[in-house]
Amino acid sequence: MKHYSQIVFLFLAFINFSVKGQNLVKNPSFEENLRCPEKFGSLDIDAKNWHKPTLGTTDYFSTCSTELPVEDNFIGSQKPYHGSAYAGMYLYAPKDYREYITAELKKPLEKDKLYKVSFMVNLAENVEFAIKEFDVLLTKSKLSLNTSKHLDVRYFNNNSNVNYKRIPLKKYLTDTDNWVEVSTTILAQGEESFLTLGNFNSDENTFKQEVKKASRKSAYYFIDMVSVSLIPSYNQNQIYVINDLLFDFDETNIEINYNQQLTDLVFFLKKNPKLNIHLYGHTDAMGTKEYNDDLSDKRAATVAKFLVKSGLNKNRITWKGFGFRKPVVSNEEEVLRSKNRRVEFMISKPDNSNFANNYYED
Repeated sequence: MKHYSQIVFLFLAFINFSVKGQNLVKNPSFEENLRCPEKFGSLDIDAKNWHKPTLGTTDYFSTCSTELPVEDNFIGSQKPYHGSAYAGMYLYAPKDYREYITAELKKPLEKDKLYKVSFMVNLAENVEFAIKEFDVLLTKSKLSLNTSKHLDVRYFNNNSNVNYKRIPLKKYLTDTDNWVEVSTTILAQGEESFLTLGNFNSDENTFKQEVKKASRKSAYYFIDMVSVSLIPSYNQNQIYVINDLLFDFDETNIEINYNQQLTDLVFFLKKNPKLNIHLYGHTDAMGTKEYNDDLSDKRAATVAKFLVKSGLNKNRITWKGFGFRKPVVSNEEEVLRSKNRRVEFMISKPDNSNFANNYYED
């Protein structure tokens, strides 16, 4: 088996049984609406499966609206990260005024399982400040609070019925041009069915940075593509197929812009530093044995290089190519044999690496 030596960029999709992370947020990018937004603060009226947990007037923007369009609206201009709509809210405003959004989940979270919470944000142009933290609150029931002020974090920290986490950021979220991902992981208490996002700190305790002089002495952000997904775990000494990593004929590289499953795999390996990963490359039966052995080896090496680029120690990663010796489908038809052009992986402890390394050996 070989070890990694160079770096390339690659984004893959890992699927095996229920390994693929499913976004549990209903209507995650605000595409489904009950009507086109006609006035400010109408998120819970217009956007399906979204709610305002307080009296704050969280906004809903859509390409279908003339009153609250996505571009050239009352507070800025931004195309949606995905689809045709997004939400907008004040994360900081004078006199502790706050706005929040609550998402409904497709199913309750499972106790003691690890989940990733993520969302895309963009700072509106017509405000003076940027902030550097978001708060995540998972609850079993939908919040409904008779206030437009900040929700005191001390209350949630002492409440056993909610699951609260702050997301401290290294930098202020100052980008008004591009969408930026904010994410964290959270351990489920069990049965959480609603996700609330916002700033639970008072004005005094909110870290803020002036980005420009503006009449609105506040920080307002557009929000899109909200996600809650289970971070999968992997059984040791079990083969997992990288199903969406289907190479074109005679190719060794593939590029995909973003993939949640790859992020989950890297996260799992970083959280389990005593485990190694072993990669197995395969081809279809077109060409000579020598050529396909080399081609499959390079395909597995491509995945190894990406894992190292993602921050994994190269000594934890091995790979080998097996050419066309281990097909999973017939090589007779192109539609079928494309599935043989694949890479698989196995997780093992170092003391069981010989078994993993020799898994496919005759």
